[in-house]
Amino acid sequence: MAELDVTQELAALRELVAALPAAIEKLDRQVTRAGKEQFKANNLLETQQQNWKAILDQLRDGEAARGHEVTLLRDQLADAHTAARLDLIAQVLPVLDGLDEAIKAGEALLADEAPVRSAGQRVRVAWRALRGEAIGFASDRDEWAAWLHGIEFVRERLLTVLAVAGVRPIEAADAMFDPHWHHVIETVAATDDQPAGRIVQETRRGYATADRVVRYAEVVVAK
Repeated sequence: MAELDVTQELAALRELVAALPAAIEKLDRQVTRAGKEQFKANNLLETQQQNWKAILDQLRDGEAARGHEVTLLRDQLADAHTAARLDLIAQVLPVLDGLDEAIKAGEALLADEAPVRSAGQRVRVAWRALRGEAIGFASDRDEWAAWLHGIEFVRERLLTVLAVAGVRPIEAADAMFDPHWHHVIETVAATDDQPAGRIVQETRRGYATADRVVRYAEVVVAK
């Protein structure tokens, strides 16, 4: 009985050994197939990652382009706003020039002792002063002084409006000539009191913002 069991076990072992190469080959095919599937999966994953990276790069590039466009539009809008503001300021400056001339004429009239009795003459005086024309007679001092005070008040209000807009007068009177701020329209001989390069007279006031000249001051310079 024991010999029969041993014989059966040996037969079963022979069958197992005989079937082993086929099992190994099958397992090898399965491993190879699994490796190919894994390779395909890795390639697919790498392709997907590259696609995702390309999409992200496109999104970043698009966002950068939109940011550049927004910045460009903002700069263009700021330039247009600055140009419009300077154009408005340029239109105000002649009004200030007229007020300055009127004030000079008024001060000259106040220095004249001869009164003007006619109301019509006083109106003509005021009108000619506003236009910057030479005036050969004086008005009633009290009335003229009141009118002159009103003109000075209007001038100060305009200067305040310009200051709020960032515009200031350019210093010129008794200053040294600076081509960045002044334009020479005439020269006079230098003296001990007025050395070369000093501004002797301001013929038209200049104005500037923090970063540019709106209008150069026109000056007479000692040379």
